[in-house]
Amino acid sequence: MDCLAAVFRDIDLPLSIEPIVIDEPGATELLVRIAAVGLCRTDYHVMRGERRVAMKPMVLGHEAAGIVERTGRQVVGINPGDHVVLTFIPGCGVCRWCRQGLHHLCAQGPRITQGPQLDGTYRRRDREGVAVGSFCMIGGFAEYAVVDRGSVVVIDKDVPLDLASLVACGVPAGVGAARYRARVKRNDTVLVVGCGGDGMNVIQGAQLCGASQIIAADIVPAKLVWAREFGATDTLEQQGEELTKAVLALTDGIGVNHAFVCIDPPATLLPAFRATAKAGNVVVTALTPDTVSEISIPPLELCVSQKAIMGAVYGFASPRVQIPELLSLYRQGTLKLRELITQTYRLEDINLGYADLQAGKNLRGVVRFDT
Repeated sequence: MDCLAAVFRDIDLPLSIEPIVIDEPGATELLVRIAAVGLCRTDYHVMRGERRVAMKPMVLGHEAAGIVERTGRQVVGINPGDHVVLTFIPGCGVCRWCRQGLHHLCAQGPRITQGPQLDGTYRRRDREGVAVGSFCMIGGFAEYAVVDRGSVVVIDKDVPLDLASLVACGVPAGVGAARYRARVKRNDTVLVVGCGGDGMNVIQGAQLCGASQIIAADIVPAKLVWAREFGATDTLEQQGEELTKAVLALTDGIGVNHAFVCIDPPATLLPAFRATAKAGNVVVTALTPDTVSEISIPPLELCVSQKAIMGAVYGFASPRVQIPELLSLYRQGTLKLRELITQTYRLEDINLGYADLQAGKNLRGVVRFDT
Protein backbone atom coordinates (compact mmCIF):
# COMPACT_ATOMS: atom_id res chain seq x y z
CA MET A 1 0.00 0.00 0.00
CA ASP A 2 1.07 3.63 -0.54
CA CYS A 3 1.42 6.13 2.28
CA LEU A 4 3.06 9.47 2.98
CA ALA A 5 6.21 9.56 5.10
CA ALA A 6 8.90 11.96 6.28
CA VAL A 7 12.11 10.27 5.11
CA PHE A 8 15.62 10.90 6.43
CA ARG A 9 17.92 10.90 3.40
CA ASP A 10 21.08 12.61 4.65
CA ILE A 11 22.59 14.52 7.53
CA ASP A 12 21.61 18.19 7.87
CA LEU A 13 18.97 17.92 5.15
CA PRO A 14 15.29 18.52 5.89
CA LEU A 15 13.19 15.39 6.15
CA SER A 16 11.79 14.56 2.72
CA ILE A 17 7.99 14.38 2.61
CA GLU A 18 7.30 11.70 0.01
CA PRO A 19 5.17 8.65 -0.77
CA ILE A 20 6.54 5.23 0.13
CA VAL A 21 5.21 1.71 -0.32
CA ILE A 22 4.51 -0.41 2.78
CA ASP A 23 4.26 -4.17 2.42
CA GLU A 24 1.87 -6.40 4.31
CA PRO A 25 2.90 -7.35 7.87
CA GLY A 26 4.86 -10.55 8.40
CA ALA A 27 3.72 -13.42 10.60
CA THR A 28 4.56 -11.70 13.91
CA GLU A 29 3.85 -8.16 12.76
CA LEU A 30 1.03 -5.63 12.63
CA LEU A 31 0.05 -2.82 10.30
CA VAL A 32 -0.70 0.26 12.41
CA ARG A 33 -2.34 3.47 11.21
CA ILE A 34 -0.38 6.17 13.00
CA ALA A 35 -2.59 8.73 14.72
CA ALA A 36 0.07 10.87 16.43
CA VAL A 37 3.83 10.95 16.88
CA GLY A 38 5.92 13.16 19.13
CA LEU A 39 8.83 15.24 17.88
CA CYS A 40 11.55 13.94 20.18
CA ARG A 41 15.09 15.30 20.23
CA THR A 42 16.44 11.76 19.67
CA ASP A 43 15.27 11.87 16.05
CA TYR A 44 16.82 15.31 15.70
CA HIS A 45 20.17 13.86 16.82
CA VAL A 46 19.94 11.47 13.85
CA MET A 47 19.08 14.31 11.47
CA ARG A 48 22.14 16.23 12.72
CA GLY A 49 24.46 13.24 12.44
CA GLU A 50 24.96 13.11 16.20
CA ARG A 51 23.49 9.62 16.44
CA ARG A 52 24.55 7.50 13.51
CA VAL A 53 22.18 5.05 11.88
CA ALA A 54 23.26 2.14 9.73
CA MET A 55 21.38 3.07 6.58
CA LYS A 56 19.69 5.76 4.55
CA PRO A 57 16.95 6.31 3.54
CA MET A 58 15.12 5.75 6.82
CA VAL A 59 11.78 6.77 8.28
CA LEU A 60 12.44 8.29 11.71
CA GLY A 61 9.89 8.77 14.49
CA HIS A 62 9.61 6.56 17.56
CA GLU A 63 7.15 8.27 19.95
CA ALA A 64 3.96 7.03 18.30
CA ALA A 65 0.46 5.76 18.92
CA GLY A 66 -2.16 4.50 16.51
CA ILE A 67 -4.80 1.96 15.57
CA VAL A 68 -4.17 -1.60 14.42
CA GLU A 69 -5.34 -2.22 10.85
CA ARG A 70 -4.11 -5.77 10.17
CA THR A 71 -2.20 -8.48 12.02
CA GLY A 72 0.09 -11.33 10.96
CA ARG A 73 -1.01 -14.93 11.33
CA GLN A 74 1.03 -15.56 14.51
CA VAL A 75 -0.17 -12.47 16.38
CA VAL A 76 -2.35 -13.38 19.34
CA GLY A 77 -4.12 -10.99 21.73
CA ILE A 78 -3.84 -7.93 19.48
CA ASN A 79 -6.68 -7.31 17.04
CA PRO A 80 -7.65 -4.90 14.27
CA GLY A 81 -9.22 -1.81 15.81
CA ASP A 82 -7.10 -1.96 18.97
CA HIS A 83 -5.50 1.30 20.08
CA VAL A 84 -1.78 0.88 20.69
CA VAL A 85 1.33 2.68 21.88
CA LEU A 86 4.53 1.69 20.06
CA THR A 87 7.69 1.01 22.04
CA PHE A 88 11.07 2.09 20.69
CA ILE A 89 12.80 -0.97 22.17
CA PRO A 90 10.98 -4.01 20.81
CA GLY A 91 10.85 -6.40 23.78
CA CYS A 92 11.54 -9.68 21.98
CA GLY A 93 10.08 -11.75 24.81
CA VAL A 94 12.74 -14.48 24.70
CA CYS A 95 16.06 -12.94 25.80
CA ARG A 96 17.18 -13.17 29.45
CA TRP A 97 16.04 -9.60 30.11
CA CYS A 98 12.57 -9.97 28.64
CA ARG A 99 12.04 -13.25 30.51
CA GLN A 100 12.58 -11.25 33.71
CA GLY A 101 10.09 -8.58 32.59
CA LEU A 102 12.90 -6.08 31.91
CA HIS A 103 11.84 -5.23 28.38
CA HIS A 104 13.75 -1.93 28.47
CA LEU A 105 16.95 -4.01 28.54
CA CYS A 106 15.94 -6.28 25.64
CA ALA A 107 18.88 -7.87 23.82
CA GLN A 108 17.45 -6.54 20.55
CA GLY A 109 17.83 -2.95 21.74
CA PRO A 110 21.17 -2.32 19.96
CA ARG A 111 19.46 -3.04 16.63
CA ILE A 112 17.07 -0.08 16.75
CA THR A 113 19.41 2.10 14.65
CA GLN A 114 19.97 -0.55 11.97
CA GLY A 115 16.83 -0.13 9.82
CA PRO A 116 15.32 -3.57 9.08
CA GLN A 117 12.60 -5.45 10.91
CA LEU A 118 13.43 -7.98 13.61
CA ASP A 119 13.74 -10.72 10.98
CA GLY A 120 16.31 -8.70 9.01
CA THR A 121 14.04 -7.84 6.07
CA TYR A 122 12.22 -4.65 5.08
CA ARG A 123 8.58 -3.56 4.75
CA ARG A 124 9.15 -0.11 3.23
CA ARG A 125 10.30 0.98 -0.23
CA ASP A 126 10.61 4.36 -1.90
CA ARG A 127 9.33 5.28 -5.35
CA GLU A 128 12.46 3.75 -6.96
CA GLY A 129 11.98 0.47 -5.11
CA VAL A 130 14.89 1.10 -2.73
CA ALA A 131 14.50 -0.41 0.76
CA VAL A 132 13.70 2.19 3.42
CA GLY A 133 14.63 1.51 7.04
CA SER A 134 12.56 2.25 10.11
CA PHE A 135 14.15 3.96 13.11
CA CYS A 136 13.65 2.01 16.34
CA MET A 137 11.83 -0.62 14.22
CA ILE A 138 8.87 1.80 14.19
CA GLY A 139 9.28 4.54 11.59
CA GLY A 140 6.48 6.62 13.08
CA PHE A 141 6.88 9.66 10.80
CA ALA A 142 4.47 8.06 8.34
CA GLU A 143 0.77 7.51 7.92
CA TYR A 144 1.26 3.77 8.48
CA ALA A 145 3.89 1.57 10.08
CA VAL A 146 4.56 -2.17 10.14
CA VAL A 147 5.91 -3.19 13.55
CA ASP A 148 6.60 -6.43 15.37
CA ARG A 149 4.19 -7.50 18.11
CA GLY A 150 7.08 -6.95 20.54
CA SER A 151 6.83 -3.20 19.83
CA VAL A 152 3.15 -2.90 20.74
CA VAL A 153 1.28 -2.16 23.98
CA VAL A 154 -2.51 -2.20 23.72
CA ILE A 155 -4.26 0.64 25.56
CA ASP A 156 -7.85 1.57 26.39
CA LYS A 157 -9.70 3.37 23.62
CA ASP A 158 -10.82 6.27 25.79
CA VAL A 159 -7.32 7.79 25.90
CA PRO A 160 -6.78 10.41 23.16
CA LEU A 161 -4.10 9.06 20.87
CA ASP A 162 -2.12 12.30 20.75
CA LEU A 163 -1.72 12.03 24.52
CA ALA A 164 -1.02 8.30 24.31
CA SER A 165 1.89 8.97 21.97
CA LEU A 166 3.67 10.87 24.75
CA VAL A 167 3.88 7.79 26.98
CA ALA A 168 5.84 6.04 24.24
CA CYS A 169 9.05 7.87 25.16
CA GLY A 170 9.36 11.25 26.87
CA VAL A 171 6.97 10.71 29.76
CA PRO A 172 8.28 7.33 30.93
CA ALA A 173 11.85 8.51 30.34
CA GLY A 174 11.41 11.29 32.88
CA VAL A 175 8.82 9.98 35.32
CA GLY A 176 10.48 6.57 35.40
CA ALA A 177 13.94 8.05 35.97
CA ALA A 178 12.64 9.58 39.20
CA ARG A 179 10.51 6.62 40.30
CA TYR A 180 12.52 3.62 39.15
CA ARG A 181 16.14 4.68 38.60
CA ALA A 182 16.83 7.21 41.35
CA ARG A 183 13.96 5.92 43.51
CA VAL A 184 13.20 9.37 44.86
CA LYS A 185 11.62 9.19 48.32
CA ARG A 186 9.26 11.49 50.17
CA ASN A 187 10.99 14.71 51.31
CA ASP A 188 14.03 14.12 49.07
CA THR A 189 15.51 17.07 47.19
CA VAL A 190 15.95 17.03 43.42
CA LEU A 191 17.77 19.00 40.71
CA VAL A 192 16.63 18.76 37.08
CA VAL A 193 19.05 20.19 34.51
CA GLY A 194 17.26 20.74 31.21
CA CYS A 195 13.49 21.20 31.23
CA GLY A 196 12.53 19.75 27.87
CA GLY A 197 10.62 16.52 27.29
CA ASP A 198 12.63 14.35 29.69
CA GLY A 199 13.25 17.02 32.29
CA MET A 200 9.67 18.22 32.63
CA ASN A 201 8.61 14.64 33.24
CA VAL A 202 11.36 14.11 35.80
CA ILE A 203 9.75 17.05 37.61
CA GLN A 204 6.40 15.29 37.43
CA GLY A 205 7.95 12.03 38.62
CA ALA A 206 9.73 13.69 41.54
CA GLN A 207 6.49 15.35 42.58
CA LEU A 208 4.67 11.99 42.42
CA CYS A 209 7.37 10.57 44.70
CA GLY A 210 6.80 13.32 47.26
CA ALA A 211 10.04 15.29 46.81
CA SER A 212 10.07 18.34 49.06
CA GLN A 213 12.24 20.51 46.82
CA ILE A 214 12.50 20.31 43.04
CA ILE A 215 15.01 22.71 41.49
CA ALA A 216 14.63 23.20 37.74
CA ALA A 217 17.52 24.61 35.70
CA ASP A 218 17.36 25.76 32.08
CA ILE A 219 18.60 28.64 29.94
CA VAL A 220 15.20 29.16 28.27
CA PRO A 221 13.06 31.38 30.55
CA ALA A 222 9.76 30.04 29.18
CA LYS A 223 10.73 26.51 30.20
CA LEU A 224 11.31 27.65 33.76
CA VAL A 225 7.81 29.13 33.82
CA TRP A 226 6.46 25.79 32.58
CA ALA A 227 8.59 23.94 35.13
CA ARG A 228 6.80 25.67 38.02
CA GLU A 229 3.47 24.68 36.48
CA PHE A 230 4.64 21.06 36.47
CA GLY A 231 5.82 21.09 40.08
CA ALA A 232 9.21 22.79 40.39
CA THR A 233 9.67 24.68 43.67
CA ASP A 234 12.73 26.68 42.51
CA THR A 235 14.11 27.69 39.12
CA LEU A 236 17.61 28.65 38.01
CA GLU A 237 19.10 30.01 34.78
CA GLN A 238 22.73 29.58 35.83
CA GLN A 239 25.12 27.21 34.08
CA GLY A 240 28.38 25.50 34.95
CA GLU A 241 30.05 26.39 38.23
CA GLU A 242 27.49 29.11 38.90
CA LEU A 243 24.70 26.52 38.72
CA THR A 244 26.48 24.38 41.32
CA LYS A 245 26.86 27.40 43.63
CA ALA A 246 23.19 28.35 43.21
CA VAL A 247 21.97 24.84 44.06
CA LEU A 248 24.21 24.66 47.13
CA ALA A 249 22.84 28.03 48.25
CA LEU A 250 19.30 26.66 48.01
CA THR A 251 20.15 23.51 49.97
CA ASP A 252 22.12 24.91 52.95
CA GLY A 253 25.40 23.94 51.31
CA ILE A 254 24.54 20.24 51.27
CA GLY A 255 23.35 19.66 47.72
CA VAL A 256 20.40 17.67 46.45
CA ASN A 257 19.70 13.99 47.03
CA HIS A 258 19.21 13.39 43.31
CA ALA A 259 20.32 15.28 40.20
CA PHE A 260 19.00 14.52 36.71
CA VAL A 261 20.99 15.46 33.62
CA CYS A 262 18.42 15.90 30.88
CA ILE A 263 20.37 17.99 28.37
CA ASP A 264 23.95 18.07 27.02
CA PRO A 265 25.74 15.76 29.50
CA PRO A 266 29.27 16.82 28.43
CA ALA A 267 28.48 20.35 29.66
CA THR A 268 26.07 19.68 32.51
CA LEU A 269 27.12 16.44 34.21
CA LEU A 270 29.98 17.84 36.30
CA PRO A 271 28.01 20.85 37.64
CA ALA A 272 25.09 18.54 38.46
CA PHE A 273 27.44 16.05 40.12
CA ARG A 274 28.96 18.75 42.30
CA ALA A 275 25.49 20.04 43.22
CA THR A 276 24.57 16.60 44.57
CA ALA A 277 24.95 15.68 48.23
CA LYS A 278 27.27 12.98 49.49
CA ALA A 279 26.00 9.48 48.64
CA GLY A 280 23.47 11.03 46.26
CA ASN A 281 22.44 9.93 42.78
CA VAL A 282 23.16 11.54 39.42
CA VAL A 283 20.94 10.15 36.65
CA VAL A 284 21.67 10.82 32.98
CA THR A 285 18.60 10.68 30.72
CA ALA A 286 19.92 12.80 27.83
CA LEU A 287 21.66 11.38 24.80
CA THR A 288 25.16 12.53 23.89
CA PRO A 289 26.50 12.65 20.31
CA ASP A 290 28.13 9.29 19.63
CA THR A 291 31.38 11.06 18.77
CA VAL A 292 31.79 12.01 22.45
CA SER A 293 33.75 9.24 24.16
CA GLU A 294 34.30 10.58 27.67
CA ILE A 295 33.04 12.99 30.30
CA SER A 296 35.32 14.41 32.98
CA ILE A 297 34.51 13.48 36.58
CA PRO A 298 37.55 13.53 38.90
CA PRO A 299 37.89 9.91 40.14
CA LEU A 300 38.99 10.96 43.64
CA GLU A 301 35.95 13.22 43.92
CA LEU A 302 33.70 10.35 42.83
CA CYS A 303 35.21 7.98 45.36
CA VAL A 304 35.26 10.19 48.43
CA SER A 305 31.80 11.67 47.82
CA GLN A 306 30.36 8.15 47.40
CA LYS A 307 27.91 9.38 44.77
CA ALA A 308 26.38 7.15 42.07
CA ILE A 309 26.28 8.14 38.39
CA MET A 310 23.80 6.10 36.37
CA GLY A 311 22.05 6.06 33.03
CA ALA A 312 18.35 5.58 32.40
CA VAL A 313 16.58 4.55 29.21
CA TYR A 314 12.79 4.27 29.26
CA GLY A 315 12.94 5.39 32.88
CA PHE A 316 14.62 2.09 33.79
CA ALA A 317 11.38 0.12 33.71
CA SER A 318 9.53 -2.00 31.19
CA PRO A 319 7.20 0.01 28.94
CA ARG A 320 4.68 -2.80 29.41
CA VAL A 321 4.58 -1.80 33.07
CA GLN A 322 4.98 1.95 32.74
CA ILE A 323 2.57 2.73 29.90
CA PRO A 324 -0.55 1.42 31.71
CA GLU A 325 0.65 2.99 34.97
CA LEU A 326 1.15 6.40 33.39
CA LEU A 327 -2.20 6.37 31.63
CA SER A 328 -3.83 5.42 34.93
CA LEU A 329 -2.15 8.37 36.63
CA TYR A 330 -3.40 10.61 33.82
CA ARG A 331 -6.95 9.40 34.38
CA GLN A 332 -6.61 10.11 38.10
CA GLY A 333 -5.54 13.67 37.32
CA THR A 334 -2.11 13.29 38.92
CA LEU A 335 -0.08 13.27 35.69
CA LYS A 336 -0.18 16.07 33.13
CA LEU A 337 -0.21 14.97 29.48
CA ARG A 338 -2.28 17.53 27.55
CA GLU A 339 -0.20 20.31 29.09
CA LEU A 340 2.99 18.82 27.61
CA ILE A 341 1.86 19.50 24.04
CA THR A 342 2.86 23.01 23.03
CA GLN A 343 2.03 22.76 19.33
CA THR A 344 0.62 20.25 16.84
CA TYR A 345 1.72 19.93 13.22
CA ARG A 346 0.78 18.21 10.01
CA LEU A 347 3.30 15.70 8.66
CA GLU A 348 4.10 18.16 5.88
CA ASP A 349 5.19 20.69 8.52
CA ILE A 350 7.46 18.36 10.48
CA ASN A 351 10.63 20.30 9.64
CA LEU A 352 9.02 23.43 11.07
CA GLY A 353 8.27 21.40 14.19
CA TYR A 354 11.93 20.53 14.60
CA ALA A 355 12.96 24.14 13.97
CA ASP A 356 10.59 25.14 16.79
CA LEU A 357 12.11 22.46 19.03
CA GLN A 358 15.63 23.69 18.39
CA ALA A 359 14.53 27.29 19.00
CA GLY A 360 13.20 26.32 22.44
CA LYS A 361 9.60 27.16 21.52
CA ASN A 362 8.13 23.74 22.29
CA LEU A 363 7.92 21.54 25.31
CA ARG A 364 6.63 18.83 22.99
CA GLY A 365 5.49 19.19 19.42
CA VAL A 366 3.23 16.44 18.08
CA VAL A 367 2.41 15.49 14.51
CA ARG A 368 -1.25 14.56 14.26
CA PHE A 369 -2.56 12.76 11.22
CA ASP A 370 -6.14 13.98 11.62
CA THR A 371 -5.22 17.64 11.04
